[in-house]
Amino acid sequence: MKIYLIFICFTAAIISFSCKESFDPQAPFKEKYVLNCIVQGNYGVQVALLEKTYSANGGDPSANSIDPSISGAPIFIKWKGQIFQLRDSTMARTDTSRYKGPIKFYYTNAFIPSYHDSIEITAIPTDGVVLSSKTRVPNGVLFQYSPVYFTSDAFSLYLSWIESDGNCLFLPRLKINYRKRNESPALLRSMEIPLTDNVTGGITTPVYPGITQATSLEFQRSIIDEYMLKVSEGDSKDNYQFIGFQLDLLVFDQFLAAYISTSNGFLDNLSIRLDEPNYTNITGGLGIFGAYFNDNVSIGISHEYLQLLGYTP
Repeated sequence: MKIYLIFICFTAAIISFSCKESFDPQAPFKEKYVLNCIVQGNYGVQVALLEKTYSANGGDPSANSIDPSISGAPIFIKWKGQIFQLRDSTMARTDTSRYKGPIKFYYTNAFIPSYHDSIEITAIPTDGVVLSSKTRVPNGVLFQYSPVYFTSDAFSLYLSWIESDGNCLFLPRLKINYRKRNESPALLRSMEIPLTDNVTGGITTPVYPGITQATSLEFQRSIIDEYMLKVSEGDSKDNYQFIGFQLDLLVFDQFLAAYISTSNGFLDNLSIRLDEPNYTNITGGLGIFGAYFNDNVSIGISHEYLQLLGYTP
């Protein structure tokens, strides 16, 4: 499952590099190779994708039905003075509307990168072409403030953290961890808490935290109460055992931060982009080689607060 989620990240990165270098469909086509690899810190499987650009007939990139993925090329990762060659593999494609064959990718499970580890990648898609890049796994964050317990008299849940790299971006997610008492075995379940609910035309849509440069966020008591009650909606409250809240924080390195900023209009909701620059940090080609880390902190839930909502501690 984690490998599949990593592929979602790769797919987002690939979109920017798949087919064109300018908006002029009549411009001379120059074939280039595309390498995408997003390293997950403290995880044992790292995945890379290798492709080449293609000329789109009529200027419509979606008209191409020939998979541009490349298999069988040597790809190496250097970590702590050791060199690991990634293996070829494939996985079933869930969407076959455009490409029919399986997804081609490369992977290694030979090492587990940790905080601040330097990593280099090299790929040789064809004779005479070498793609390379280097990055560093972000440092872990220090949670500057997080309460030990969320209590019945709390007006909000405020969380803040410190990171030492100075050029990272963050994606926070707050979730409720709980179990159902009538299950055997009792599975650990979770529900995400949004920052707010957006109501438009009578339709309620949760609004979750986005990718941000900010090093703090605050969840209002009203939204926490609402989603705590949603956990048991349509069921007996006595059937639920709450483990606590957990903030998961993805920390993106400088290269992923630069790519995200470029493709998201530099995180400025007031700006309108008239162009979409291709961000790449791959020498010899296109693509993105970056790293991220997942940090988390747990917050307990007081018995008084659970009782106030009608739950049994």
